[in-house]
Amino acid sequence: MKKSVLLMIPLLLASCKKQNTEVKITDKDSLSAETHSAVKPKDSVASSENRDSLKVSVTNKMGEAVKIIDAEKLPSTIDQTFDDKIQKLIIRIPNYSKSKLHGVITPKNNNMNVRFNQIKLSDGTYDGPFGRDISYDIKGKGEIWLIIGKDLMAEGENTGPFSVTID
Repeated sequence: MKKSVLLMIPLLLASCKKQNTEVKITDKDSLSAETHSAVKPKDSVASSENRDSLKVSVTNKMGEAVKIIDAEKLPSTIDQTFDDKIQKLIIRIPNYSKSKLHGVITPKNNNMNVRFNQIKLSDGTYDGPFGRDISYDIKGKGEIWLIIGKDLMAEGENTGPFSVTID
């Protein structure tokens, strides 16, 4: 049994090229493996100013673009393009203290399939889905997330440029 376990270890290690796998062999012929990420995702961080309110733009391997907006600089407009790699936009607004949030998505092509999928509130709860417009009563201060993506129940183009205005 121990020989078969020892033969499986190189196969396990070879199959986990992007992960660091620690294999622990106990004296009871059992195999325990813990997987830890050894390679951090290569996020591309680009500092850019969009009408003096956009602080950071991050694109990660999950097909998401994350943009952080200073709540004190609202209203603000974000320009984004969905392509084959990026299919979700997360707008994070730290320290949001207003009682109402309003947002509008304006695609360059009206046939584009894009909407506000969810809003994450400061207490960690989510609500949604919404359409291309959102008006939401905010209870409590804190970080608000707007998650924008395609509507899985609708047709239309999944790629193209659009803008999001938040006030």
